[in-house]
Amino acid sequence: MKIDKIYIISLDADKYEAQSKIVEKIDALNMPYPIAWEIVQGFDGRSGDLLPGYVVYDKWNLGENTWNDWWKRDTTPGETGCAISHTLVWQKIIDDNINVALILEDDFTIVKTLDNPIIPDVEWDIAFLGRHALMPGNESLVAHNWVEALSSYNAHAYVIKRNTADVLLNQYNFKENLITPDEFLTAAFTKHRRDDIAELFPPKLKAIAPTINFIEQNRPHTESNTEPLGANINLMKDDQPYFEILDDSDWELWKSKYLNHTLSKGEYDLMIDDIGNNIYEFPLFTEKFCKEAVALAETLDKWTQDRHEFYPTNDVLLPELNLDQIYSRVLREVVYPICIHLWKLEGDGWSTMFSENFMARYTTDRQSHLSLHHDFSHVTMVIKLNDEFEGGGTWFPKYKTLSNPKTIGTATLHPGLITHLHGARPITAGKRYICVSFMRKE
Repeated sequence: MKIDKIYIISLDADKYEAQSKIVEKIDALNMPYPIAWEIVQGFDGRSGDLLPGYVVYDKWNLGENTWNDWWKRDTTPGETGCAISHTLVWQKIIDDNINVALILEDDFTIVKTLDNPIIPDVEWDIAFLGRHALMPGNESLVAHNWVEALSSYNAHAYVIKRNTADVLLNQYNFKENLITPDEFLTAAFTKHRRDDIAELFPPKLKAIAPTINFIEQNRPHTESNTEPLGANINLMKDDQPYFEILDDSDWELWKSKYLNHTLSKGEYDLMIDDIGNNIYEFPLFTEKFCKEAVALAETLDKWTQDRHEFYPTNDVLLPELNLDQIYSRVLREVVYPICIHLWKLEGDGWSTMFSENFMARYTTDRQSHLSLHHDFSHVTMVIKLNDEFEGGGTWFPKYKTLSNPKTIGTATLHPGLITHLHGARPITAGKRYICVSFMRKE
């Protein structure tokens, strides 16, 4: 599909030096056909003033009730100004009667020239030419090197149609509930990870994106005033999501980011606490991994409550999150050797156990606890993924022992069948996330 016009948002639209740099970058795009473009004066929100009819969303700041640092503070004046600027461009697209428009923020930098037909002939409302994908391994191909976009950040380079602009402006109450434009755009095409934002802006559009960006931002990642970094699912490489890395070189890098360093070197006795009665605790994952895994689960929203007939949990299998391969490697290379070491396990099969791996979520309003039961496993592992809750923990009544680690990423190991009847104590506030593995020797 042909782009009819390019709009470049700039706070320095009236300055010759800024204009010259933009002209150079537009030329460098190497568009396959002549195209009109216009520099649009952005709205500078740093004064604290707003245009008539605009209101900042007053519930953005969740305080300490969230894992995401960017949700723990108010929307900044710069973010507000950026949001207003994008709405002004959407209105210009309608007023100018432009069928298809490319919107750029003036800090864009070109990675790939646009010298081929740019956007594939598939259904779309928003086509990103540059973005930060939160879960690229879960996105479906819609054409060669193009995917249907899931949660994404950055609004520095995207294409929309006139009808899309109309939906964004007139079918949402965005002007009266301003948040960062990338958070709003994400909500418009996929269920937002925050319930309040998902309810405020339910998805009505379809977005696509290239597997490799055409256009990036030239600001350092950490300096973006529109990009909530705490929400990002980090990538080991630009084109390789952390949960798909399995080759040996990347595995070493992955371990350095997401596994306890000492434990991964086999220093078991130094790191493992015996809390009694064959129940052990040890630091396994970093807080970084835990937060990103929870974010991924909430973003995909594939929770079920009917997998276990007698002891139903609100959970999701790790294969549904595309996490099972890398998680299974952690089991094989780290956890199974620990089990063999702790229980002096002999014979074949212990190093290649079968495992059922899932994430469970406990909430005060839906499922706060789990009744006493035995696991169908030889060994069970429970990993603490967050600490934004009160109460909870795994209770072993026979031994009068409660496992409720203080540190995120801590794993608890205990026998499953016969000896260790246990249950999940109720939480009294917040949400509790855990990762559970039922490990069995076949």
